[in-house]
Amino acid sequence: MSEIIKAKYINLMVDWSFKRVFGTEVNKDILIEFLKVVFPQFAITDITYIPTEQLGIMEDDRKAIFDVLCKTEDGKTFLVEMQRGAQEHFFERALYYTSFPIMKQGKKAIAKEEEEGADPWDFSLDGVFFLGILDFKYEQDEMTEHRYQLLETKTLKRMTDKLEFVFVEVAKFNKREDELETDLDKWLYLLKNMSTLLERPAALRDRVFGRLFDVAEYARLDDEERKNYVNAMNTARDTYNQIAYARKEGIGIGLEMGCEKKACEIAQKMIAKGLDVDTIADLTGLTKEEVAKLAEQ
Repeated sequence: MSEIIKAKYINLMVDWSFKRVFGTEVNKDILIEFLKVVFPQFAITDITYIPTEQLGIMEDDRKAIFDVLCKTEDGKTFLVEMQRGAQEHFFERALYYTSFPIMKQGKKAIAKEEEEGADPWDFSLDGVFFLGILDFKYEQDEMTEHRYQLLETKTLKRMTDKLEFVFVEVAKFNKREDELETDLDKWLYLLKNMSTLLERPAALRDRVFGRLFDVAEYARLDDEERKNYVNAMNTARDTYNQIAYARKEGIGIGLEMGCEKKACEIAQKMIAKGLDVDTIADLTGLTKEEVAKLAEQ
């Protein structure tokens, strides 16, 4: 605990910290600047946060719980997920998550037809864009940024500009301060190293980073926030050590099965202690839906 308190800035790659910095109305200017760097093709001037728990179209559909969900003034939806623990099917999870805001558009348009006598929906859609911030190595290459779109396989012509997935692998980012070249480099540097910094680096003197450093300063947290942060950090370390031990003890197929079983056991203990679904999912590598299902047992 003493190491956590000695740090001048909070760790941004912990679920509680990430949502405080990027998922709150008072700090939405920070998220806007980050999105503008990741999606430079858009002129994002304002966003509106959307409730992060989304229900499916049908009553029996599985729900989805996002880290950060917001919409721009011109209707574009951005989903931001920060994932610390490795997940085998994270890309498929991202695809599943983007289906929610897409289907909601159709449901809303059809309801408008029925209630207001509007023209039949012509399937025109507003864009949906997914940003995954990964604290583990997913793709087996040296790239820290991967962008996926729907393309024609021979001509590489884009099928649509209404859907895009961007994954940044923070775990692969190893640049030093004097090696930072792009704005994205600077963001990734802070996501990975914020809690180890003692002062604001010279390369990060932009106004937006000034806001980020102010918000992330441990001394600015109130008593309740400090308690939540320390608990999140301690739980993260305990979980990391437990899962690392489970991986070490596993053999062959038993490794994967053992880790999954151990993650569930750890999640159940966290549930019993009253930790929230988001924190448990972040620290165990389980999805929020899997944690919610465990909580119902």
